Amino acid sequence: MKPKLTNILNLNPQATLATRGFFANYPVEQFYIKNKSALIFGTSDHLWAHLVGTSEADIAFLLSKHHAKTPYYYSVEEWMIPLIQKHGEIDWKMSTKRYILNDKLLKNTSRSELIPIDESYAAYIYQHSDYKDFTSIEYIEDRLARDISAGIIVDNKLVAWGFAHDDGALGFLHVLPEHRKKGYGMDIVRSLIRMRQDENKSVFCNIVPENTASIYLVNKLNFVFDRLVYWVKMKEGDE
Repeated sequence: MKPKLTNILNLNPQATLATRGFFANYPVEQFYIKNKSALIFGTSDHLWAHLVGTSEADIAFLLSKHHAKTPYYYSVEEWMIPLIQKHGEIDWKMSTKRYILNDKLLKNTSRSELIPIDESYAAYIYQHSDYKDFTSIEYIEDRLARDISAGIIVDNKLVAWGFAHDDGALGFLHVLPEHRKKGYGMDIVRSLIRMRQDENKSVFCNIVPENTASIYLVNKLNFVFDRLVYWVKMKEGDE
């Protein structure tokens, strides 16, 4: 990554946490800078545009020049959305609450036997996902191949799992309904946290606001709320 771009990303490390995590996993394909703001493009499941900076004028300038490159916008803050909407209509928008773990180390208190998950489970995980409109089997395969994961097998069946998104955020936590209230979710998140801490990486997650069970879980594990962020897809063919 070019030093000038790195310097901009490091001006506010907490605000750029997701973007820095994404480009630790995928290459920067193009970027454009205006003063202390940047528009950066990279591909995981889609070509994503990352908006970095605090100046509305500079972000608006960058979008005016380069918005047509992709309809997908990654982990943007709410004040950025009207600037994006100047160039078309929103197809879909997903809001999440970002939570960041305090530096406190967790003791390994898992009561379950956990295994890493490989790509052979991708279709099964997608089948049980509550977010099919925002993900794909190919994305899940990519994530399982590239990063940490943890699952629980009961009677030769995967009944609970979690792994990491393309920016390194912990996610995809799911426990089959008939196996809930057994502590499996807690065990999986603890295992993923430990793996991240062993890598000396930041531990964070994004949770949709209505998922009160996961919010309760991460609060219990000493995560703190950081900010509300959005994933946005514009209608293709718009100006």
